[in-house]
Amino acid sequence: MRMLLYVVLSAILATNISEAIPSFLSPRSDKTWARILSVVMLCIICMFPIVPEFTLTYIVSSLLFALYMLLFFRDRIEKIIAFAVIFFSVIGSWSFLTVSWIEAILVSGTPLWLFMITAALLVIFALLYFSIFRSYSSLVSSSMVLSSFTRRMWGYSTIIALSPSVLVLTAVANPPKNHLLLSSIAIFALFASTMVFPLIHQMGRSAKLSEENSQLKARTEYYQGIESQQEEIRKLKHDLMNHFTVIATYLDLGENDKAISYLKEIGASFSKLTEQYTSSTLINAILNAKAQKANTKGLEIEIKADVSVPLSVDETELCTLISNSLDNAIEADPPDRKICVEIADDDSMLYYCISNRYENTIKKNRDGSFATSKPDSQNHGFGLRNIKDAVARLNGKIEIETDGGIFRIYAEVPVTGRENG
Repeated sequence: MRMLLYVVLSAILATNISEAIPSFLSPRSDKTWARILSVVMLCIICMFPIVPEFTLTYIVSSLLFALYMLLFFRDRIEKIIAFAVIFFSVIGSWSFLTVSWIEAILVSGTPLWLFMITAALLVIFALLYFSIFRSYSSLVSSSMVLSSFTRRMWGYSTIIALSPSVLVLTAVANPPKNHLLLSSIAIFALFASTMVFPLIHQMGRSAKLSEENSQLKARTEYYQGIESQQEEIRKLKHDLMNHFTVIATYLDLGENDKAISYLKEIGASFSKLTEQYTSSTLINAILNAKAQKANTKGLEIEIKADVSVPLSVDETELCTLISNSLDNAIEADPPDRKICVEIADDDSMLYYCISNRYENTIKKNRDGSFATSKPDSQNHGFGLRNIKDAVARLNGKIEIETDGGIFRIYAEVPVTGRENG
């Protein structure tokens, strides 16, 4: 009877977990045999009883579940690992709870009728709990944007989800003799495992809000750049008659060379306002706006662009990278008054590099991030997190170097658009 009850409770666990995981991760195969094999393997894993003083069972079942996640689901490795830990926290807590409950009701020769009633109540509780769990997990997965998560955020999620697992493992290794205390630990671990999902939900909302703020900033800078260009064009148009007067005077005096030179100067003024660096109107506007901002501070931005095809990269994220890196460089006030920007692409990658000289020592925190103390660290530290997050969401890679008095940011981004969540 004890084994039958455990099998029923484990089957309820395996069925609901197998239906909940695809809400967060994509199965590697939609074929019937793959789904059947997946459910069978999960049932076997969930059947492993998490028994007090049998630490090896807990470790083996956790490793098997991690293997199961890697075999049957596809996504970013850090995301798979995070959900492997999150869902196994539920599996381990539930298995430990059912074992402790079954042991508790059978510890002193419980009558069969009382065992049957208790078993029925446990099954009802399992059905009710996992019904709520599955509905809530589905709601959370559909309402948050998992693609907004960075590698660091998935790492935090993994660490948070490990807490109830560590609690269960500790109780397995050193179980209290009191069955009530044992059950209380198991219930608390199950509750903590369940609470990981709303925590992830809140992290997802925060990540989404941060992403939207970055997009809003990029769009705002785009429109500000357009407005600035229009203002400069209006000024040139206002002075157009004066320019014509000067040209006419040169021509009347027979000074044709001066007239031609003056025309070239006016043409250069117009071309600077609408420089076409890439095939992206948005990126061109950002580069033009930042070039004008640098010019007002006596800085020169040397832009080398070799982008031959329309960019198939999320422009908003790319503008976050370009805008923040240029703002950092401008605020750093390089001693040689020069900032270098390079953008190029090939069939598979977009390459972006920005560099500028600096004079003061750049300090770093213990974790390797740039400190935010003035005068120079603050200039370079501000916006770096947004830059790294934008590159991560584009599934690219970034390098930040501070060698030889030169601050350099180098990023590579696949030209296949944003990653799928």
